[in-house]
Amino acid sequence: MENLETVMLSGMDQALANMHTIVVAKVTAVTGKTISAKPVINRVVDGQSIELPEFIEIPLLTLQGGSSYIHYPVVAGDYCLLLVSERCYDKWYHGQDNVSMDELSMFDYSDSFAIVGVNPLAKALTIPTTTTMQGDVIQNGNYTHTGNRTMTGNMIINGNLTVNGDITCTGTLTVPNIICSTGASIGGIPFGTHKHDYTDNGSTLTTQNPK
Repeated sequence: MENLETVMLSGMDQALANMHTIVVAKVTAVTGKTISAKPVINRVVDGQSIELPEFIEIPLLTLQGGSSYIHYPVVAGDYCLLLVSERCYDKWYHGQDNVSMDELSMFDYSDSFAIVGVNPLAKALTIPTTTTMQGDVIQNGNYTHTGNRTMTGNMIINGNLTVNGDITCTGTLTVPNIICSTGASIGGIPFGTHKHDYTDNGSTLTTQNPK
């Protein structure tokens, strides 16, 4: 007969084995506002390695405050962390605060949130020394930038561009219409105020560049 200590330790091991906290998983599908993901670390049950099933309708964790947020695209094959909630959050997820739970489950796989952006060693990203963004970016709202900015590639502006300062261009700048309140220089020559001489019927005249 097992003694009390053995029974207690066995019960504790069983409880800990079923208290899920963070699980590494791979995204299997992206469905609008949620994802599906399948854990990639097997459980060992009675000495056998058992794959865990796919979990569906997992909400994503978003860096958000008020109406501002940063949302990254997610595709099948991305790795993620599933953060397992201590309690069932179904009623909260559907809009109800401070109510009793639908289920009395604790640390259940079905009550997870996903953080996408973890990689195995073979796909690990090198930690940069400066903030690095890779991929396409859509900015909705105001943007304020202080400091120097270097851009390699094309920039398309659909709308007006207001510049309070100087513009230095070392390549081709194509603009259908330029309005400068304080003047502009092209090739070191002030455009709009520069004057030059030309000869007309033997007389030397000075004229301003046409506008």
